[in-house]
Parts: sequence; C-alpha cells; structure tokens
Amino acid sequence: MPTPVSKTFAALRNAPANLLLSPSVKSLKLSFVAKNAGPGPRQFLRHHAPALAYANPLLPIGIHRIPDPRSKHKDPNSPDREAVKLGRWGGVPDGLQLGKGNVPGGEMVVEFHNAPAQTLPLAHLSGQQILDQLLAVAVEKQVPRVAGTEAAKQALP
Repeated sequence: MPTPVSKTFAALRNAPANLLLSPSVKSLKLSFVAKNAGPGPRQFLRHHAPALAYANPLLPIGIHRIPDPRSKHKDPNSPDREAVKLGRWGGVPDGLQLGKGNVPGGEMVVEFHNAPAQTLPLAHLSGQQILDQLLAVAVEKQVPRVAGTEAAKQALP
C-alpha cells in the first residue's frame, strides 16, 4: 500500500507539464476570503498550487486568507469589527471586486520582472478556471520555427 508521501510525489510528477511559467514571472500573490466565499480559490490551492510550486521551485507564491469580519463582529475587541461598514477587508484595498453579500471575490496578482503586474479577479471562477487564467497570462509564448530559415536548418542534427 502506497504511503501518503509517495502518493503526493506521484501526483506532483504526473501533473500536467504545462505548469511551467515564464522566467519573467517574479511572484504570485493570492488574496481571498477564507470562509463564506466562492470555492474557486480554495480549489486552486488544493489541486493546482502544489503542482505549480513543484514545477516552479524558485517562484514565491504568497497566500493571504482574508478573515471574514462578519463572523467576528460579536467580539467587541476585534479589529475587524467595523470592516463591513467601512469596506476594509484585512489590508485588501477598497474597490476589490465584490462577490455575493459584499464579500470580496478574491484576486491574484502576477508580478513580472520586466513588465507591470497584472491583477486577475477570482470571483465566480473554479480552481481550473483560475489556473487557465494564470497560464494565459504567465506562460512564455513559444514562437514556432519556420522550416526554411537558416536558424532552423542549423538547429537540425
């Protein structure tokens, strides 16, 4: 019977090979409400983030789980007590795309070495849709070689 560790390594090794991101990607930062929000960011973290981290070991991936102040409003000493009224969600800037019930939908910030950062909204997306959105932005575009060019002829053995 395989051990949990061997199952984990097998899952990482068998993950799709297209999770390798461009070397120009500097970091990923994921922010979402930990509870009472859409399941997409949690699915992404559970199913896709481990394989992404395995394929890109030098890429820093930051996770910010925003506490839902609606569940803490009964504590008079909670710093999140007035967050719903004021629109503040644990350091996430006001104006973040809001989901159902004024809960922020979450966002992923993809920072690049040589380009401005891109913010991807995560509201109403599944884990696979979040991964597809990330890959559309952060995968290096491969330029196909034309068979008749000198560079292609020299590359042939």
